[in-house]
Amino acid sequence: MKQRFLNVAVASALALTAASALADVAGGTSNAANVAPAASAFPFTAGKAGLVFNNGGSFAIDLAGGPVAYANSAIARGPASNGKYYLRGEDINFLAGLLVGDIAQVWRNDVVYNGQTTSINSLRQLITPPAVLQGMMPDFGGLVIAAVPGSAVYFGEWSPKSGGAIPTASSDLNMGSAQRTVWYTGENPTTSMPTLVNAQYDVIGINQHNPESPSVYQGVLTANYGTGSNSLTGSLTRSGSTTVDFTGTSISSTGAFSNQSTISGQFYGSGAQALAGIYTGTTGAQDDVAFGGKKR
Repeated sequence: MKQRFLNVAVASALALTAASALADVAGGTSNAANVAPAASAFPFTAGKAGLVFNNGGSFAIDLAGGPVAYANSAIARGPASNGKYYLRGEDINFLAGLLVGDIAQVWRNDVVYNGQTTSINSLRQLITPPAVLQGMMPDFGGLVIAAVPGSAVYFGEWSPKSGGAIPTASSDLNMGSAQRTVWYTGENPTTSMPTLVNAQYDVIGINQHNPESPSVYQGVLTANYGTGSNSLTGSLTRSGSTTVDFTGTSISSTGAFSNQSTISGQFYGSGAQALAGIYTGTTGAQDDVAFGGKKR
């Protein structure tokens, strides 16, 4: 079931030292029982675009300041002896460094489409967080995070970590799981749609992402609002995959868009500079698509 959330974050007593103002956060998910968009909470920066993973009742994490930043730092450090990149306990904090070694195998793919570069971070969980760290380390499974260029808007997919022995090196994020969930979340959602006349968005879509052989959906979406049609049109395609067709997708005055069945999403920024959403009109969770893009 598709759900849309709008969270106005409030700083907790533990985050009173945060200097930045809290932002509105809005997003959606194909299965809120697994992953839900939310404003992030302590111990990561509060009030940022985040996710909560309900498989362990964990807190909402700041995507940019948490997994994206940690994965990029691990990649910048360089590969392990096997040529792969790993997020370590010491990358989180001193205590985690004392208790655990490698936490996740990580990747980054920079996908260029029509001159726009979308960064995609992928993480594959290797361990179950020890009890003492469960307040600071979520049970994140297989997680793919794509960032809309120039915006605090993110979209991607999640799956639980696979059962049994977990290999040290593998590009299998367990996205074949029936629990696979697509999602999107972002700061400063558009709350009053501006007039748009043939505004074009360069969009990519994520589905069953293989970080060692990335293949994404691509397409140009056209938005018109305040000129009579109030519509989002176009399509996303990938070789060998079902086309995501936006025919019949309407834009509301509050910045949300939907075709009332398979597509739902949100514009972001006062000028609707970005968009993100999900497509769930397929035969199973493995085929759902998360997408996002920037206005030209």
